[in-house]
Amino acid sequence: MLKIKPVAIYTANVFLLILSWVFYKYPHGDEYLVLFVVPLIFMLAPYSIEPKSSLILFGINILFFIFYLVLGALNPVDIFVLAFLLVFVYSMGFLVKKLDEIFKYCQDKELSEKQGNYNMILDNLEDIDRRGHSTEKELMRISRLYEVTKHLASVLKFDDMMDALFSFLVDNFKLDVAHLLTFSKGTFSHGVSKCVGEEDYYAKSENVLEYEELVDYLRDKKDNRPFYMERKDDEKLFELLKVRSETLQVFPLFVGDKLSAILAVEGATRSSYARFRLLVPQIAIELRKVELYEQVQQLSIIDGLTETYLRRYMMSRLEEEVDRARRLGMTFSVGMVDVDFFKKCNDKYGHLVGDTVLKKISERIKKSVREVDMVARYGGEEFCVVLPETNKNSALVVAERIRKSVEAKEISAFDEKIKMTVSVGIATYPDDGTDVNTLLENSDSALYKAKRKGRNRVCSS
Repeated sequence: MLKIKPVAIYTANVFLLILSWVFYKYPHGDEYLVLFVVPLIFMLAPYSIEPKSSLILFGINILFFIFYLVLGALNPVDIFVLAFLLVFVYSMGFLVKKLDEIFKYCQDKELSEKQGNYNMILDNLEDIDRRGHSTEKELMRISRLYEVTKHLASVLKFDDMMDALFSFLVDNFKLDVAHLLTFSKGTFSHGVSKCVGEEDYYAKSENVLEYEELVDYLRDKKDNRPFYMERKDDEKLFELLKVRSETLQVFPLFVGDKLSAILAVEGATRSSYARFRLLVPQIAIELRKVELYEQVQQLSIIDGLTETYLRRYMMSRLEEEVDRARRLGMTFSVGMVDVDFFKKCNDKYGHLVGDTVLKKISERIKKSVREVDMVARYGGEEFCVVLPETNKNSALVVAERIRKSVEAKEISAFDEKIKMTVSVGIATYPDDGTDVNTLLENSDSALYKAKRKGRNRVCSS
């Protein structure tokens, strides 16, 4: 459609009026010729200015004609003819504009219908093509699932599974980076990233994919549905997530209704999207198998009541610690922690309250030591604490912190509030023994020394 700036209409109209005045001052009888050109401006007015503005412009021209009438240059018939021409030409221009709009609308509608028919034909052709290749795709799906099962079936640890999965993806797909985000009880736990050809890139913390941002985007924007995206589609999102490649494919892995993990792939082509979707359910099953295996492993070394390590696992770890200290010339300490008068607590309040007391005390012990330290349930109400790279003085400080932590606050168990204390005995390698049995005997002796001195205290061997 014709596009004319309003200022051009106004300028042309004013120019013609000024030109007619010039011709009037130098009488050649040409002012009429100029005035009869003015209606041509009004033919273009509907394409540029609003009807209200056109009416104002019409009024300005009529006032100019009346001015000429006063000067004697025009008579009433001239003014009537010029006014009629202005209205007529403007109406014709307005009519032409509307006809042009109607024609364009009909043309667009017809084009849209043709496009719709064309798209329908394309859809039918695609549907025919899909049905024609259904057998081939089903065979491909079975083949891919078999390959995944073959690669992952023997894997029982998460790190091994990630290595096997990444190797499979590299061998069968073209990609730059693979990310696996795992969940624990429906909450994001941690992520692992693997690069092709640049293994150390994601080892740098500032380069790691923003796992939690990706989890939030998948949940809030995509409703936990898989998606494919290119950088040009959302540059800001790629920068926010720290995606290096030009494409990103994300696949949530569900076991039943539970979100178990998220597989994110950078640099893969759009054509591989459907192939990834075939593999995702099988990967989810294998991941669930690894989770169950790790849970079984965890249950075999963790005490169900206190959630500390079992005695047999602690003994094996203590053997390793002795061997490590011997080879590297290091020291470490062992602490025996016994709950004072626990039998009286059981007899007075019952075993359910006693179990709760043990659980609360174990929590306070674990909060009083470092993450590298190990807390194990050694006996009924006795705990063993292994403190790597800790000399005797430092171990006594830790033991005192444990004692104060238990003593500081009453323990709430059902409707009871009970004041409990612990006694602690410390033994240190190699001063108090160079083997596991000797260290445990000496720490146990230090514990009984603390009990003989009145309990709720710390003693060393």
